Amino acid sequence: MPQRAKGDDGQWQAVDATLEKRADGTVGPKSAVVDLACSGGGGAGADLIELGNERGSIRLGWSGTLPEPRLDGAKAVYPEVFEGVDLELTATAEGYREVLVVKSAEAAANPALEHIKLTATAADLDLVAGAGGGLRALDQDGNTVFRGPAGQMWDSAGQEGGPSTQLMSAAATEPAPDAPAEKGTQPGAGDTSAVMPVHVDDRTVSVKPDLGLLRGEEAVYPVYIDPSVGLGRSERTVLSSDGDKFWQFNGDYGVGRCSVAGPYYCGNNYTNRMLFEFSPSKLAGKYVLDATFRAYETWSFSCDPKWVDLPVTSSRTPRSSTTTRPRPAGAPRRSRSGATPPGPAARSRTPGPPRPGRRSPARPSTRSAALWS
Repeated sequence: MPQRAKGDDGQWQAVDATLEKRADGTVGPKSAVVDLACSGGGGAGADLIELGNERGSIRLGWSGTLPEPRLDGAKAVYPEVFEGVDLELTATAEGYREVLVVKSAEAAANPALEHIKLTATAADLDLVAGAGGGLRALDQDGNTVFRGPAGQMWDSAGQEGGPSTQLMSAAATEPAPDAPAEKGTQPGAGDTSAVMPVHVDDRTVSVKPDLGLLRGEEAVYPVYIDPSVGLGRSERTVLSSDGDKFWQFNGDYGVGRCSVAGPYYCGNNYTNRMLFEFSPSKLAGKYVLDATFRAYETWSFSCDPKWVDLPVTSSRTPRSSTTTRPRPAGAPRRSRSGATPPGPAARSRTPGPPRPGRRSPARPSTRSAALWS
């Protein structure tokens, strides 16, 4: 994730997604690599979110009125946008996450949750549907400026006392949390989840939640509904063979097979893969002689060194959604996940420098890499 951003004075400073009220009445992060403004509440929700950079901006609006949000770090909570339903916006370094929190079966029965719509307008950008059910905002040259994956929803089944991952950090004696650092913005271990394709039409972005997950007899509340949009310069994804996906993940995730090893219980024998995409558009016309990929390891099942492969994948595959990646064989569309596995001890194996006489100037296209173990 980006670690620094330029402030209004042009000086670099640490990224800080903590939300604060602004003089114009909006709410936004202290320091991020995008321009993000959220509604300060107290009226119509037409300006729920505005996300932009030097290439253009998009604005999403809520159909009803919005209460004044409660700020909690990087999260703004708009309580009771429907009866028994809260709207949560979480700022990130590169964009935001939007989650509707359905707190009970009675709240889930609201017909308004069967088709969730946001008004959408753009300046210097065109909003289009992306491959795999996601969303893209394109500039006048057809380049992706902002993107989001297919929507996702999940319940709270993992909070019923199911197995949890025992993750240990080299710098601490206490187990690390098995939920993402942005708590409540992605499914946790054991939660039942489903994918919701994003539909884009004239000035509207919408999703249709899975009613079986929303109102089914086995649904465990609260149920979370998330149609997110993020910055399109880079992308990262964890894909699990049990069907779970963690787009723009943050926190302790790993690669390899998750199973029982020694005293630690990880999960039900599933495999995680990590994929990373980088957009070297600013390197156009330059010669790249060498490139280094570094991944910071926080935990390992053993102290024995093991190889982790880093293949470079085709740059011609559409990128707007995690669902454009090949699904692991036999993975269900909706699944009850196990815990997220820690990564094995690793030595990166990357391609060597190019041979003399075979240099080519970099092209402004995306390149992708995947971690396999």
